[in-house]
Amino acid sequence: MRSFFYARVSSKDQSLERQLSAAKEVGIEEDYIFVEKASGKDFKRPEYQLMKRMLRSGDALYIQSLDRLGRNKQMILDEWQDLVKSKQIDIAVLDMPLLNTMKYKDLNGIETLISDLILQLLSYMAEDERKRTRERQEEGIRIARQNGIKFGRKKYEIDDTFKAVYPEWKQNKITAVEAMKRVGMKSNTFYRRVKEYETNF
Repeated sequence: MRSFFYARVSSKDQSLERQLSAAKEVGIEEDYIFVEKASGKDFKRPEYQLMKRMLRSGDALYIQSLDRLGRNKQMILDEWQDLVKSKQIDIAVLDMPLLNTMKYKDLNGIETLISDLILQLLSYMAEDERKRTRERQEEGIRIARQNGIKFGRKKYEIDDTFKAVYPEWKQNKITAVEAMKRVGMKSNTFYRRVKEYETNF
């Protein structure tokens, strides 16, 4: 069995020292420590992908914390399933001792049950993250509306400029392109306002 360690920070000015120190404490060989300064938005990271190609059944992957894998819990859940179920490697999250698949190897056949419980925990965390994100978005929208901020496409009103340009265009004194330019509208918006104007005025 080989032991790997993956360390990541999101930006160049963040320090990797704490994670590298943890790797040394675990006893990971330098050749198996993969370091990356990259966003956790997805798993398209060169060092991570190189490490993943090297991982074989029976190997172990150590990470300092779950968010070093990524910032999206659903993505982490999917990746965990791929690593543990498909590649058949062990994972140990150092600051969450429960998330250590090696602990359950010798528990008389309940390893699969424990792994499934871990996945359920990750799934719950993913759903909780989505729920909290929705709540934050809804709260932000509510506060913005209270402050008079409107959402959606900009509504172009039939103003005095439009009323002055419309008869010139209708009498073929100017082209539709010139009319749109004067009122500052795109084609579809212009013709919608024309329809409204002819219906209501």
